[in-house]
Amino acid sequence: MIRFFYAFIIFVSVALGDDAETNATLSTEVSKNIWDNKNIWIKTYVNNKNYYTTINNIVKIEQKIKYSQKKPETLEKLNRRLELQKSKLSLYERNKSFETLLAPYKFELPTITAYDYFDKTSQQKLSRVLDRLIFMKNEFNKANSLLNSYYKKNPKGSVDIEDIQYFEDFSENINKTYTNLMELKTELDKRYAEYYQEKLQKHIITLVIVIALFILYKILLFIYKIIEKQFYPDSHGIYSKVLSIIFYMGLFLYIVVRYMEDFIYIITFLSVVAAALTIALREIILNLVAAIYIFFSNMLRVGDRVMVQFETKHTIGDITDISLMKLKLNEIEDYTNVKEVKSVGRTIYIPNSYVFTKVFYNYSRKKNGIVNDLIEFEFATENDFEKIRETVKTVMEELKYEYKLTFTLNTLKTGVVGLISYQTNYKEILESRGRVSIELLKAFNADESIKLKASKASS
Repeated sequence: MIRFFYAFIIFVSVALGDDAETNATLSTEVSKNIWDNKNIWIKTYVNNKNYYTTINNIVKIEQKIKYSQKKPETLEKLNRRLELQKSKLSLYERNKSFETLLAPYKFELPTITAYDYFDKTSQQKLSRVLDRLIFMKNEFNKANSLLNSYYKKNPKGSVDIEDIQYFEDFSENINKTYTNLMELKTELDKRYAEYYQEKLQKHIITLVIVIALFILYKILLFIYKIIEKQFYPDSHGIYSKVLSIIFYMGLFLYIVVRYMEDFIYIITFLSVVAAALTIALREIILNLVAAIYIFFSNMLRVGDRVMVQFETKHTIGDITDISLMKLKLNEIEDYTNVKEVKSVGRTIYIPNSYVFTKVFYNYSRKKNGIVNDLIEFEFATENDFEKIRETVKTVMEELKYEYKLTFTLNTLKTGVVGLISYQTNYKEILESRGRVSIELLKAFNADESIKLKASKASS
């Protein structure tokens, strides 16, 4: 019985102590200025309210100043009050309101890409926005509850019914913003699911097809190269290069058609791409077109000897390779001018597009590679030119060259130049020129009736 009595006394003491502590806390909250709370919504509301209150005070003071121009003392007081209100106005942020607090919590649904699908970038971004909004929503509810509690305990205090009503009205905006974000989250999840069903599977199937086609192409190309080497050894791989162009162009068109369902859009897209490529890759496209043209026209072949004219200069060489971009020449002796005979031996790369813009001389296209060469001998004017014709005829017939002999006066008209044109193979032209020149010179010197003024080989 005694123990029960002591327990009852302790219980009453504790209960009375707790009530006293609670009452003290409530008394402290009531006595405390509610507008000094650190809650962001209360601080923003106070800032906005004080800003517009100060604006109203300034307007009222300016109106009083307007009607107090004839009262110097009153006017001076009003000006001091106006300066004070303007200085207070600078303490408040003009554009900070509840709407500005909600402005960052808007989200636009993006177009889902493969990177976004695997990385979940948009989903993570929306989750962060939603988490911050939930925090702000909780802070708003705390502020609203605190104001209501304060007003109930002290209806005539610093919180009035208009403040309570303002918070109550704005709670609809917060709830609506939260609802919108939740709906966007549902829509975003739906877009991820649709992307997987409609796009990602399509990407994977397309990738598998492209890889399979590429592997098949490589196998067929390997087999074709073996056949080409066996049955077309002189093609130098040009057929396989053309096949490569056709394959990659076909693969590009397949991908374009695969991802564009609108035919008109496909045509428009290809037109734009073609125009852009024509401008940006003009030289490359010209080289590719020229490579196809060379292949089908057969105007140039590996092994041909050509001369390429560059304005006043030229290059002579044997074609050693024809690629999709360029011709490879092995430069040979320049036999167009005997004074400049030289063995150069450089490897020269010429863009394929030169077949459209430069002059090509192909020495190999004539029958048996025959070209014309010209040798000049200068004779005195008192010679018997019929005798000279006979001598030249004898020498050229022995050497088995077809030729043509013409005579003309030299520049100073002090002698007669004999122009001997003959035909020979382009690969033997230097050797032929030396042999013909020496044999003719021997024949002229052996005949005392023929008088040479000078002798030279022309260009």
